[in-house]
Amino acid sequence: MPSARNAFAAKRLHFGETAVILVTAMLFTAASAAASYATKVRCTTPTSGAKREWLYGSPYDVVPCYSDLMTMWHGRGLADHVFPYIHGGITPSGELFGGVVEYPVLSGLIMWFSSLGAHTDREFLWHSLVILLPFAFITTILLALMTRWWVLLWAATPPLMLYALHNWELPVVCAAVAGVAVMAWGGSADPATGLRRWSVRTTAIVAAIPLGVGFSLKIYPGLFVLPLMLYVLTRGEKTDRRPRGLDWAGAAYVALSAVVTVAVTQVPFMIAGYEGWKAAIDFQSKREANLSTNSIWYWGLRFLTGGETSTYNSIVDVASPLLIIGSFALACWLGWRVYRRDGVFPWLGVSAAMLAGFMVFHKVHSPQYTLWILPFFVLQRVRWWLIALYLVADAALDLTIFHLLMNYSATTRAWVLAGVNFGVWTHAVLLVALIFVFVRARPREPLASYLTGGVPPKGPLTRLAVADAAGARSWLGAPTLANRHVTLRPLVPADAEALGRVAGDPELYKWTGDLPRDTAAAAAWITAALSDPRRIPFAVLDAQGRLVGTTSFYDVDSANRSLAIGYTYYGPAAMGTAVNPAAKLLLCEYAFTVCDAVRIVWHTHAENARSRAAITRLGAVPEGELGKHRRFRGGWRTTAQFAIVDDDWPASRDLLAARLGARSDAR
Repeated sequence: MPSARNAFAAKRLHFGETAVILVTAMLFTAASAAASYATKVRCTTPTSGAKREWLYGSPYDVVPCYSDLMTMWHGRGLADHVFPYIHGGITPSGELFGGVVEYPVLSGLIMWFSSLGAHTDREFLWHSLVILLPFAFITTILLALMTRWWVLLWAATPPLMLYALHNWELPVVCAAVAGVAVMAWGGSADPATGLRRWSVRTTAIVAAIPLGVGFSLKIYPGLFVLPLMLYVLTRGEKTDRRPRGLDWAGAAYVALSAVVTVAVTQVPFMIAGYEGWKAAIDFQSKREANLSTNSIWYWGLRFLTGGETSTYNSIVDVASPLLIIGSFALACWLGWRVYRRDGVFPWLGVSAAMLAGFMVFHKVHSPQYTLWILPFFVLQRVRWWLIALYLVADAALDLTIFHLLMNYSATTRAWVLAGVNFGVWTHAVLLVALIFVFVRARPREPLASYLTGGVPPKGPLTRLAVADAAGARSWLGAPTLANRHVTLRPLVPADAEALGRVAGDPELYKWTGDLPRDTAAAAAWITAALSDPRRIPFAVLDAQGRLVGTTSFYDVDSANRSLAIGYTYYGPAAMGTAVNPAAKLLLCEYAFTVCDAVRIVWHTHAENARSRAAITRLGAVPEGELGKHRRFRGGWRTTAQFAIVDDDWPASRDLLAARLGARSDAR
């Protein structure tokens, strides 16, 4: 007869959890990108040279179809396929011309690539989707490998759908996440040696490369080079308590790596067309904190200066960069305090805190910047309600700001103004709080283990699979066993009423734990038994089919082919009859013969002479006593342990069979 363990194992097919996570996250990413395209395409036209001026596809749309991609196509020479920066500049009035776009050079290059072969804004949108989507997929893959199921916070929440094609954020987000991934890879343990794959210096130097690329895409990843330098300066993870000098040379190499990367990406454009390259910088420096910026300056300071006056602009021009620099200093100082306390500089948390400071105090806070900070919600253990509130505020802002841009006047609906202000100020308060929260937040698993060279814990589905595999039913199943004396079938909740009537005089059970004596108590007892993954409880039925007691397999250890038989009690009428030896014969025969068990154990109170004698008559061998082994009636009990091993089972089986035969003959 085949082993029950093998039979039940054959019914299980556990796919690798990593593969499941990746497939799920990629599907969500693809769905978000498709939804983004379906939304934005409503603002495009199929005709060359034509464009639509409105921000919504129809008056009934909830989600705006506006996209900066369309603005760049029609207003920055992309429709004419002009190579960016080389032939252009900026007018005295601040207008860009000649293919110059107001973004760093690599973003401009991606825009130009997207425009090739496109003759309408609809074709340009499609080309942009094709080029940007791989960055979204790479980001998803990296986040999935570093945080497992938390990647869905990136792939399955509204921001990716709202902003995937709103601007060119996906490449820069990918660059920032790639920098973190390099740090995780370099810090992880080499399975062959147990040591870091790369040194702290090497890891950070390589990680600075994607951060430098990110700087040439949208600036902000370059901010993370500073905390990375401080991490190397303090020599990374602390492995012992010995004093360590500061690694100034290593920190300098990290900075050099980032600078060289930026130079490689920027200098060719500076040489080929310096005026066009500089025009993008001049445009951003002249940009004002107006209605389109969603900043705290426009929605706060403006009311104190009587509008967008020269005083207002002067204050913003000075206060914004000063507060940004101050937030950077605060984040680094907070990180240094953590380093002094724990011995490790929290470069990831400081990076996120610096980004939060940059976002809240910069004079421009576009809705799509949520994609910048979202990966840090994924990577770090931030309280769920902070994340939820941030995303709710983000949705409120995006779904109202374009209504406001269409009509900001005395006739603007109150819900539009309320939504914009709720979004702007909720973001502002949360971003200030996150400066402190991020620095103290721990990375999520398995990223935390990778960064410290540890072994990451198994994922939740894998843990469930392991628990299932180790569960009693995975090996032993839940059989129904019968002979002419008794039937053992799985105990079920419906047995509560009958089981509640089994126990008799309490004096008969003084060495047994608390037994159920009514239906409610029996229902709770059955629920507890069925909830234990290492236990299989049985109802014991006599020859007439009446429930006369219960017994269980428990402490089931499938790896070592070991189990215990216990949690046994019978009604007074069944005591001293063939019920107990017949039940034990069925259980032992099934465990040893069908399930390939090698050892069965019995436990009883050391002072329970009647139980000890009954176990001995089964052929079990005493193995000694276990002090304070189990809780018992408010205290502890000393347990007497007995066992039968598979080598001794044939003799014990013959003994039991003879006892049952003698009982039958006596009747």
